[in-house]
Amino acid sequence: MRRWMRVALGTASLCIGLWSQGRGPVPGDHMRVPPARVPSPYLSAADVQAGLDKLDPKLVASQTGGAVNVGQGLNCVVRRRMTGPQYAITHTRDIEYIVVTKGSATLVTGGTLIPPTIDSDIYPNSNPNATIRSASGVKGGLARKIGVGDVIVNPPGTPHWLSEIDGTIEYVEIRVPNVDPAPGVERAEVAAAPAR
Repeated sequence: MRRWMRVALGTASLCIGLWSQGRGPVPGDHMRVPPARVPSPYLSAADVQAGLDKLDPKLVASQTGGAVNVGQGLNCVVRRRMTGPQYAITHTRDIEYIVVTKGSATLVTGGTLIPPTIDSDIYPNSNPNATIRSASGVKGGLARKIGVGDVIVNPPGTPHWLSEIDGTIEYVEIRVPNVDPAPGVERAEVAAAPAR
């Protein structure tokens, strides 16, 4: 009798569960229309080119290069850099996507930043969102020639450096903030300072 009762209760529970799945949407659940949003930011190719052409040549020739912001607060820019010294950089918790749109350069990724580092975000740094730059470059990274159409993904904590630019390079740069670094990576590593 107890066995029969358990089978009956189990069958009834299964039937009720299957019946409730096929009953259709409940008013107010996922069928709601999302709230209205402003249109997506947009820059035409002509707008981007006009913005790049208006950049201060001194800024474009600097270690940071010049940039046209695609949309305020979106972490997306079109950047132009020219031949000359470039700093190496790592973003501890940002993943960065780069798509080359014009020109070519040698990009070094991986390895360690060579001290001394610059900016307020020095190494070591207790800020988990630190951006750390070096005016001296990267030690032990992999150098690759990059050009139009190439896509680069710099994971959090990965040093990257344009060690040589062939005239001018332009690229779309998109940074996604607050990404957890790979397991075991606390923050970007910086090579030990040379002994004097």
